[in-house]
Amino acid sequence: MKRIAEFLLAFIFLVNISVSKSVKITSIKVPPTYTKERVNELQPIELDCQYEMESNEKGFVLKWLFNNNCIYQWIPSVKGFAMGPMKTKILINNEISRGTERPGHISISQPDWNMTGEYTCLVQTFESADRKSAHLQIIVPELTFALKLKHPSDSFSKSVNIFCTVAYVFPKPVLLITVNNQQLDGVLIKENKDKDGLYTIAGRTEISKEKLDQPTPISCVFYLLGTNYTKRRETIFYDHTVVSTTVDPNKEEISSAISRLEGSGKLP
Repeated sequence: MKRIAEFLLAFIFLVNISVSKSVKITSIKVPPTYTKERVNELQPIELDCQYEMESNEKGFVLKWLFNNNCIYQWIPSVKGFAMGPMKTKILINNEISRGTERPGHISISQPDWNMTGEYTCLVQTFESADRKSAHLQIIVPELTFALKLKHPSDSFSKSVNIFCTVAYVFPKPVLLITVNNQQLDGVLIKENKDKDGLYTIAGRTEISKEKLDQPTPISCVFYLLGTNYTKRRETIFYDHTVVSTTVDPNKEEISSAISRLEGSGKLP
C-alpha cells in the first residue's frame, strides 16, 4: 500500500508539471464602464495585458479579442497590428517604456455604444497558452430627461396625467414613476431604438387627485441595465382647483384691532 501511495503521488506531481503553463498572464486591465460624453474629442479606452514567459518558449503571439473576434495581434517579427471591425479605431503602442516593450497595450479611439462586450487577452507559444477576459460596458448619457404633470382641460377633473421621457441613451433604460416614494403600477411605457442604437423611453399614467395629498412629491427615475447609472427628476403636485384669496380688512376692522392692542398694552 505504501508503494502504491508513493507511485500515485509521483504520478500526480508529473501530471502537474506537464499541464503547468510556461506562458502566463499576470494582469489584464479593462475598464468596467466607459461613459461616452457628448463632446467631439473623446478620451480613448486603454487596454493592457501583462504576462510572464519562460526564456525557452518559442513562437510567442499575443492577441486581443472582442466578443471572440480578433481585433489585434502582436508577434516579435512584425510587432503589433489591428484587424477586424476595430481596425481603424485601435492605436498601437509599440514604444519602449522603461526599457521594455508593451505589446499588450492598445488604445481604442472614439469609442461607441457598440463596443460594449467582452475583451480577452490571449497569449500563446508552441508549448503553452493562457487567456483572461473582462467585460466593458459603454454608457451614452441621456440627451433629455423630462417629467411633466398635465391637468385635463376640465378644471374640475378628478385626475392628473403624469408624463416622463428619457431620450437617446444607452444601454436600455428602465423607467419608474413614484408618488410619495411609492412606485406606481400600470404605467404605459413606449420604447424606441434609433438607427444609432440609442434608446428613447416614454412613460405615461393617470392618477386620481383623491390619492394625492397637498402637496405631493412625484418623481421619475430611470437606471441603465447592467450599470450603476441612475437619474431622478422630481416635482411637487398642487391641485390647481384650490384657490387661495386675500381680502383687505375694512376701516372698522382696522380700528377695532388697534383698540384691542391699545387695551392690552402691546402698542408702544
